[in-house]
Amino acid sequence: MSVYKARLEKFEEVLKAPEVNFTQLKNLCFQGIPDHDNYRPLCWRLLLGYLPANTAEWPETLKRQRSVYERFIEEMIICSGSSSPQGPEDDHPLNPNPDSRWQTFFKDNDVLMQIDKDVRRLCPDICFFQRQTEYPCTSIMNNPQVETLRKRIERTGLNSANVTKNRSGITNISLYVKQSNEHYARLPEGQEAHWEVVERILFLYAKLNPGVGYVQGMNEIIGPIYYTFAVDPNPEWRRYAEADCFFCFTSLMSEIRDFFLKTLDDSALGITAMMQQLMCLLQSEDFDVYSRLQRNFPYRM
Repeated sequence: MSVYKARLEKFEEVLKAPEVNFTQLKNLCFQGIPDHDNYRPLCWRLLLGYLPANTAEWPETLKRQRSVYERFIEEMIICSGSSSPQGPEDDHPLNPNPDSRWQTFFKDNDVLMQIDKDVRRLCPDICFFQRQTEYPCTSIMNNPQVETLRKRIERTGLNSANVTKNRSGITNISLYVKQSNEHYARLPEGQEAHWEVVERILFLYAKLNPGVGYVQGMNEIIGPIYYTFAVDPNPEWRRYAEADCFFCFTSLMSEIRDFFLKTLDDSALGITAMMQQLMCLLQSEDFDVYSRLQRNFPYRM
């Protein structure tokens, strides 16, 4: 019996048990997950806390979480997906009230433009994210009343605004327009690329987590998760790659969110302290790698 076949059998034994033994699973995954069947996406869903140990609970868990994600899309994209927000008569683009729907609209556009810029160039070495997904979000794509995030960005009208009040109490609104910047061929109407799916996930995450929002680099974290789920050989799992990726990404971010908070950069919990710990470890354990990082990257002690 080959070593590879023996590893497959160990994974199968753990994953098909009525109760997944997480200690055994972690030990197996630490040596690498075989590129067989849907072991990798399934292991990631388990290790990222999306699926419980009891396999009998999986169907209900998946149904519940995927339904929650559909509601997020309905409430935060579809219901607010018109070209301009609808609100009370006294609410208008110049309204400086932070509770103004126009203020929310402008702030969302600022976040969305940053996300859009990053996801369009996600993993440029492979063409996967520019290809169309098998499973576009039909509740958006088939609804002519809803503006997709891509079209919202491409609009050359009022894309974003900063509302300020000068010392005289006069309200000013500064507008800036992001011109359409298509790097890739347009997809047929009703279809969307994988990068658009990632854009939607990140936009929803930023809306649901205003304390963190979106920070450049999150796109690089979510990319491998979404890719792994979207190429799952099992079409029933692949169909829900977007929803599952959202919750797994959210779970992962709950562990590393402090690294994305600029206010914590120089604290004991921030990215600076973490990089110092890493560099100290490399200096003592692998001086060659430490030296190369010192020469070529900005993480210097």
